[in-house]
Order: sequence, then C-alpha cells, then structure tokens
Amino acid sequence: MDSSTDPSIWQTLTTRLSRDPGTPVDDPTISFWQEPPLPIAQHASSRLPKDADIVIIGSGITGISTALHLLRRDPKLNIVMLEARTAISGATGRNGGHIKAVPWADYYALKEAYGKESAMKITKFRLAHLEAMVAEAEALGEEGKVGLVRRVDGVCAIYDKEVWQQAKMKLATFLDDFPEERGKWTMHEDENELKDLEVANAHGCIVGRAGAAWPYRFLGVILSRLLQGGQLSLETHTVAKDIQRTKSAPTHAYEVHTTRGTILTKHVLHCTNGHAAHLLPALQGKLYPLRGQMTVQTVNPEFPRTGAQRSYSPMWAKGFDYITQSPGEDGSLYLGGGLLQDGGLEKDEDLGNPDDSSLSAGCLRHLESVPSRAFVRGKGSSIEKKWTGIMGFTGDGLPLVDRVHKFLSGREECDDDPRAGGEWIAAGWDGYGMVHCWLTGKALAAMVLGHEDEVVEWFPRQEFACTEERLGKMNPESALRHLLG
Repeated sequence: MDSSTDPSIWQTLTTRLSRDPGTPVDDPTISFWQEPPLPIAQHASSRLPKDADIVIIGSGITGISTALHLLRRDPKLNIVMLEARTAISGATGRNGGHIKAVPWADYYALKEAYGKESAMKITKFRLAHLEAMVAEAEALGEEGKVGLVRRVDGVCAIYDKEVWQQAKMKLATFLDDFPEERGKWTMHEDENELKDLEVANAHGCIVGRAGAAWPYRFLGVILSRLLQGGQLSLETHTVAKDIQRTKSAPTHAYEVHTTRGTILTKHVLHCTNGHAAHLLPALQGKLYPLRGQMTVQTVNPEFPRTGAQRSYSPMWAKGFDYITQSPGEDGSLYLGGGLLQDGGLEKDEDLGNPDDSSLSAGCLRHLESVPSRAFVRGKGSSIEKKWTGIMGFTGDGLPLVDRVHKFLSGREECDDDPRAGGEWIAAGWDGYGMVHCWLTGKALAAMVLGHEDEVVEWFPRQEFACTEERLGKMNPESALRHLLG
C-alpha cells in the first residue's frame, strides 16, 4: 500500500484539514518581498473607529482590490480594513510573484468537471487578470513602477514523459475551444529549442503569456493612496475575534469584536483566505490552509538574466514549482513549491498547516535542487532567503465568492436587498490568487452595493457561489483527492 491509499495517513491529514485554522501567528518568517517594510506597514488609528459602512477583514490583494473598487463606485463610503499583523503580511506579501494562469492544463479539468460553458468562463476570467493588473500599474505612473508588474513569457517545462504526452493533448483541447489563443501558446520539444529556453532534462515546454510582479510593493502603493483619500481606515495588529448580529443600531446590522474594541457596520467582508474558516467554522474541512515554501536563490555569472522576459514552472510527475526571476543584474530566482516532492503524503507537513513562522524542511530539500536539474546553466545556485506563506484551498478547487448565508454563519441575514447589509466571503484561491483576486474584488464591490447584474457576464458568479449544495459536497477526503489529482 502506498502513501496515497494508507488509511492511517489519510486519517491524519483529513483531521488536519478539519481543524480551526485560527488567526495568523504573531511571528511569521520574514519574506524577501517585505524588506524594507512599507511606510504603512504598522498603520493604525489612535482609537479604533466605532462604526463603518463596511468592514473588510484582511489586507491582502482581495481586500485591497475590493476597497478600491468600492470607493470608485461610491467615494463617500466609510471603510475599515482590519489586519491581524502588519499590512499585506499574508499570502499577497509572501507569494512567488507570478501573475499566471495555466489555461491549457486547467481548462481540460474544468471542462470535465463543470462543462464547456463554465470552463470557458472561468478560464477567460483568469486570463483577464494580467492585462487588468498591467493597466492598473500603468495608471499609477512613476509611483507604480516599484511594483515591477510586467508581461513575460511563461515557460512550463515538463520533466515526465507521460505528463508531457498529456500536456500536448490538453493544449490541443484548449486551442480547439479557444481558437483566438492560437499563436499565443507554443509547444517546444526540439532539443535546440529547449536549450534556447535554458531548459535542461525536460521532455518539452509549453510557452504562453504570463506576468510577474512584486505584489507587496504594487499593492502597497494602491493601499497608501487609498489611505490618503481618507475614506479607508487601515487597522493593523487588530484581530477580528467574533462577529455578531445586532438590532441595537438599526443602520448597522453587525458588531465586529476585535482585540482593540468593537465596530458597528452594515457589511462584513471575509477576505482572509486560508484563515476564513476561523470566523466561519462551518467551512472547516471545506476551506483549509496550505503552507507554501518560498526561496530566493542566487545564480552563477553564466546564468541568463531574463527576468524581464520570462518566468518558469517546472512540472514533475506529480506537482510543479514556480519561478520568477529578478529583472535586475543579480538575476536571482524567486523559487517556490516543493509540495509532496520529498517523500509524499507520509512526510507532508504543509497540508492544513496555518503556521508561517516555521519552514518546510521537505520542500526546501527539493527546491535547493531545482535550478541544477531544470536549467542548462543552473549549477552553482544557492538559497539566500527562505520563508513560508499560507494559502487557502477549497474542497473542489474553486474559490468561494458570495454572500454568507445563515447556513454558513449561523447568524440571521439582512433583508434580501444587499444594500441593507450582509456578510460576504471571497477566499479559497487554491494557490492562484494573482489570477483570481483583483477582478474578484471588482465583482464583489458591485455585489455588495447591489449591482450584481453588472458582473454576471464576465464573473463566474454561479461557479464561485457559496451554496449549501456545493458546500455539502466538500469534505477533507474530497479535498485530498482533488489535490492529488
């Protein structure tokens, strides 16, 4: 019996996936991206605001995008953003810097699971993020250049023969249904072509459009500008402990209890990804944390400096890693991944783990070997910086974006009119936050303010909905099966 079918191992892991993820730990590892800290990293009011139109829990890309789009729709809104640690200290400030969908791979699975129409809608939504974020960065002018948001060629290098054969089939299926994408995605298996791409030991590569960025700085510029406008209050080191319905304040349906006091508000938005099940316990076992390992690795002088033009995703027999490169002279590799690459399920320490104060030894053993295995001139690389971050995964691989109904929160809902108030969730990005969160924030802002009809054409509203039926199909066992493919 291998580890994927060992009942004792499955029992251990499903128990971990069912636990309360708690709130973010106080002493996380230090991310390379977060040095030096933003000037607003510790931003907080001298006294916690007593009330707000909207309370957003979480200061990552989802919360920031939602706040920005809410204020674009209604500049008079009074918004409070709560953050348990420093600003943008969660996954957004700890990820790999990719703005990358893998449509040829994901579309095939989506089509099998949800049908062609839904698969196409989700795929188009993900692909739209690169241009949306590039445009947002360009609109920031000179100040926005610090975020290094850029278009690159995403190189998926495949190191297993069977996976390569499947990849070619999946690419053909994708292009059959997306003829407009022909020419934007190319297949390479000639030895000289692979060498030109700096790829070693692979059976082939698929190259397509992708993006890279320094998300902590990019989102930091946007958040700083929002704070200057005066309609957003950022409260760092303020943990949301509990949410209650109240009838004592007719215009404010909710009390948000924090470590610094209580806020009355009309709307509460859960933008806490892997920690969302803490305040919404009904999600435990359905939306769970997964710890990811990141590194910065130095390269030898001969290693090509192509960080302004390329990113990489080495794909193994099971799983994949992700690599962006510094666009500067140093050429450092920002390399993450390694999940289940060092001994499989029986050695896993990351599934269901919400603790980013420690490192993943198994992942690190794998990641330190990747440059020399994956690249023509990758020998001599060494790990210079290492840290972890907490992602949020769902039982079926799709995010949860919706109004939080009573069956989930246990709290009475407001009137049917969304403008009367309500709880909302946007979480569970399954490691692909950069191609989900920005436009989800735009859609969620419209939904909160009662303009859902404006997003149904382009946002996967039905597919991401947090319905009782959908949640009923999720459990830790199905989550593991989905994760393992």
